[in-house]
Amino acid sequence: MAKRKIKATTVKPTQQKEKKSSGLWANIKFFFSTLISNERCIEGGTKKPWYAAVIIAIVACLIAVIPTMVGYFSRSGASFFNSPNYNLDTSLTDFEKALNDENVSMSIADGKMTVNEADWKKICKDKDGNESDRYAHYYTVKETKLVAASGSSEANVPTAEEVTYCDLVVYFVNNAKLADSSLFDYSKNVILPKNDPNAGISTTETTWSTNLFVFGEEGFITFKKPSGTASYAGAMQGKYDFDQKFDLKDLYKQDMYGNEYKNAYGTLEHRNDVLESYKGLFAASYESTKVGIAWQYTGIAFAINIGITFLYGLLIFLMTRGKKTNPFHILTFWQTQKIAYWESLAPGILSLIGFIPFFSQFAMFFYLFLMGMRTMWMSTRQLRPQYDQQ
Repeated sequence: MAKRKIKATTVKPTQQKEKKSSGLWANIKFFFSTLISNERCIEGGTKKPWYAAVIIAIVACLIAVIPTMVGYFSRSGASFFNSPNYNLDTSLTDFEKALNDENVSMSIADGKMTVNEADWKKICKDKDGNESDRYAHYYTVKETKLVAASGSSEANVPTAEEVTYCDLVVYFVNNAKLADSSLFDYSKNVILPKNDPNAGISTTETTWSTNLFVFGEEGFITFKKPSGTASYAGAMQGKYDFDQKFDLKDLYKQDMYGNEYKNAYGTLEHRNDVLESYKGLFAASYESTKVGIAWQYTGIAFAINIGITFLYGLLIFLMTRGKKTNPFHILTFWQTQKIAYWESLAPGILSLIGFIPFFSQFAMFFYLFLMGMRTMWMSTRQLRPQYDQQ
């Protein structure tokens, strides 16, 4: 009796590779389709692995904070002097001249400023020349006011009068005065609550509104045109943790790197030179502070975006509750969360619009707005009770 030969069938390796590659390609197509298809997001939330949804949500939130992160990391301390500078070019030049005339050294080396307090007091005068605890820059302008004239039938006569204003105040605060507080706390709690330097001179304003520089032994803080402790046009805090050694009084004649000015003292060009030197000082002083602030606000923005994503998942869950006529009332809380995670990638990518200069100041809000738009779009089209799931 003849034996029957049995042929064994084998799956060729190429066929297995084709199946794997086709599966990979299908997943890639599905991934990109979720950018525009709400149906795919719902399918991803109900049928795809949970870890895929979590990874997508994290990536979306990371992408959304890129404009905020880049904005903070690219910020320079020199931007404090952006227009309007509220006469800082003139007042700082006169401050430098006062330091030079009285030979008041404010030496910066090895991360610390050294000041002889007795010399510092030489330039600390009020408008009448009396001793004070701060340097104040005063200037006089002629203003026309209506003044009652004696022996005149007219009630008020236009009269030119000289009026004195203060536009810059500089403090030096040593560590002994600070005690356990920071320069920021000292400025906010001790200096800014005081009456404005112009109070009683030319105005009745009591809220501090004069440009303020507070130098400490290890750093400084500045406020541009503050309004008491409530707000200010600009603020910057820096540290002397750079390598360059120089004396602040020398900025009247040269920059912090020893390059002498070529313009004559007292000219507009010389004032611009002094201002540029202060920009260089602020840029160098802000570098280490900038890194900490940038990571801090990036982390806060990322956490906010994670919270927003979770809340929109909760919103989807609540919108699918109710009558059983809604085919999506069977969705669980975790499934609606995953749907929100899948839908988050498109808003995250579109949040990169924050790189456009006109929109940069709203960069932190784009993700919130775009997630809201997509969730509302999904709820009115794919998740509404009348939706036919066939």
